[in-house]
Parts: sequence; structure tokens; C-alpha cells
Amino acid sequence: MPLNYASVESFASKFVEESLRRQAETNKIAAELNTAFEQAASVPDQLRQSIEQAEISEAKLHTAKPMHESLLSSFPLPQQPNQFTLLAADGSQIVPSRHRALQFGLINVGLFKGSFGSGLPPDIDLISELLEVDQLFTSDGTLIGDDEIALQRDLRERILIRDNITSEDVHPILTVTDGQLDLFYRSSIQAVTNRDAQSAVYQLDQRLEQEGVISAGYIDKPGAAMLDKMVEIYQKAQSPSEQTVERDKRQISDRALLAGRLLPGHRSALFEIISKRTPVNPQRLHCAFFYLNVAAEAGTEWLARVEIPYWVAQKPQLVNFVHAVLYRDAQVLDSHPYPYSLHRAHELALVRQAEHEEIEHMLLSKLPQNAAGISPRSNKDHWKGQK
Repeated sequence: MPLNYASVESFASKFVEESLRRQAETNKIAAELNTAFEQAASVPDQLRQSIEQAEISEAKLHTAKPMHESLLSSFPLPQQPNQFTLLAADGSQIVPSRHRALQFGLINVGLFKGSFGSGLPPDIDLISELLEVDQLFTSDGTLIGDDEIALQRDLRERILIRDNITSEDVHPILTVTDGQLDLFYRSSIQAVTNRDAQSAVYQLDQRLEQEGVISAGYIDKPGAAMLDKMVEIYQKAQSPSEQTVERDKRQISDRALLAGRLLPGHRSALFEIISKRTPVNPQRLHCAFFYLNVAAEAGTEWLARVEIPYWVAQKPQLVNFVHAVLYRDAQVLDSHPYPYSLHRAHELALVRQAEHEEIEHMLLSKLPQNAAGISPRSNKDHWKGQK
């Protein structure tokens, strides 16, 4: 029996009651924050100045900063070019485990490449890479975990997608990956490893900018509260000497602040991402973002966050290109809109348990019998695998 449903049922009523109470409290806070957001939006210069002051005074900061567009604007769907190239990459991984007979890691990246307007079918590819033995361990000799291998996967996605751009590809070219463009968010990773990955992504983007290739990160159902933080900074800057009663500490997501403000196919204003960490890494990708309502019709609002390099955000024609392509790509999966190119790349890359087992058996078969350092699976893992 996988679950004791009678036991779960005994907690269900209380859980629902508490969930409804919490949601009501969150809705009240969101309504108050919406008013504050509109007030801040009415004085964009003061809002921007307050963020700039926080950049100077705060050692760590993660927030949004207004750019050149009106904060409450809603931008309609632009025209899509007749011809363009779209590349998407998504990956999955096998994380090394001490419970297995052999500790190994694998990164699997699916690639989708479409030449739109050519009449040709898209190209798909799959790259499966075993991690080198030294990559499986941290500097103190422990096995890497989910965060470390996910960071390597994210970096490989970007490198492989760049390697698949050729001189024959029709411009404009858009590359898209799932998740944030910057890699700072994996805070549990050792600082040197994180900084090196950030620098690699920065250098890749430098090459892409020189070649006029645009990259984007697509975040479905985002939970970020960068606009909440932006409004908080503004409010504190307006009354620095006053003792104000602090509101509930819970953060209100950007989606809650923008709910009902964007029609289907419309995007929000652009915001610069201010992400300050200590120590500062001068080779770190500078990004901006907008929110996009990928719903096909009114009443089914679905907001995604789209991140783009800052240099792209400064060129309206490139922003329009990203806006148009990602919205229309998401409409292919019309019942639950999400970029088809990313979905297809994910389907290719997904590693199933049976494949995990096959790879382990293949590796073990190549080792001599009684090889040093090889031990049976843990008893715990053995019984987990029994049906």
C-alpha cells in the first residue's frame, strides 16, 4: 500500500482550512502592494534613484530596476519575421550516489533546431556525456549533489546550443533554455565553481552578441518577487527616518502584482535585473526580463518570465522578436501553452530509471572482476529496487 489514505483524510479538512486562510492573507497583502506598486510606477525617476542608492549601500541585493518603459504598460504581440532560426536546449542528469555499486554522473542534453520559413523539418539531436571521474567529487572529496550536477548541466546546455549555430543559419537567430540565464541561484555550490560557470556563460554571451545571436531564458510559473523587493526599497527610501510597522514578511510574487494587467499575447514593461553578491564577479551576465501572458484567450491568463541579456533589452526590435517567437511557439501546445521547442528538447533529454540501470551495467561490465573500489549496491538501495 503506497499511502494510508484514511490517515491523510484525517488531516485534509484542517489543511484546506489553513490553505484558504493563508491565501486570504496573501491576497490582502497583494492588494496593498498593488497600490504601492502603482504609486511607485507614477514616479519612475524616484523609483530608479532609490534602486541605484540600494546598489551602493547594500552588500547583497536581488531586485528589479525600471528601464525606459512605463511600468504599467502592456505591449501587444508584434509581427514575427517570415524567416528565422530557433534553437532550444534542455537537459536531465544522473546524479552519482554512494548507494550504487558504481558512482557515476551523466548529463543528457536534447537539442531542437528549427529553420522557420524554409519548409524544412526541424533538426533534433541528443548528446549524452559521462562526467569525468574528477568532476564527481568536491574539493574535500565528497560526492557532488543535485545542485552541482545541475549547474554543469545548465552550462553544457548553453555550450552545446552555441556549438550548433552555423554560418548557414538564417538570421535572426534565437536560442532558448529553460530557467534563468544567470547561474547565481545555486547558492549551495562552492564559490569558485559558481564563479567559473558564471564567467563561462558571460563569455559565451559576448560571442553571441558579436554574432548578433539572441538568447533567452524561459521560466514557466515563476515565483520570483523582484517587483516586491523593488517597491520595498522605494518605500524605505521615501521615509528613511520614520519607524513604520513592517508588513507580513512573506513575499508577493511578480505574477500576483501583474495579474490582470496583461492581455493574451501581451508583455509587461522591461526590467533590469540587479543581482549583487559578495564577492563581486565582474564576468557575470547582465540580464533584463519581462513577463509574457502566453494564454490564447482572455480568462485563461498564464504569465511566464522571459529573461534576456541586457544588450538585447536595449534594442526594441530584438525584444519584439523574442516576444513574438516565444508566444507563438507556446501556442503549439495550446491547452497548456509552453514553448514547443523546449518541450521537444526536454522529451529528448529525459533519462528514465531503466536507462540509468543500463548505463551502470554497461560500465560495470567493462571493469575487471573484483576491481578495487567497486562494491555492491547498498542494502537499502537493493530493497528499494525490489517490487
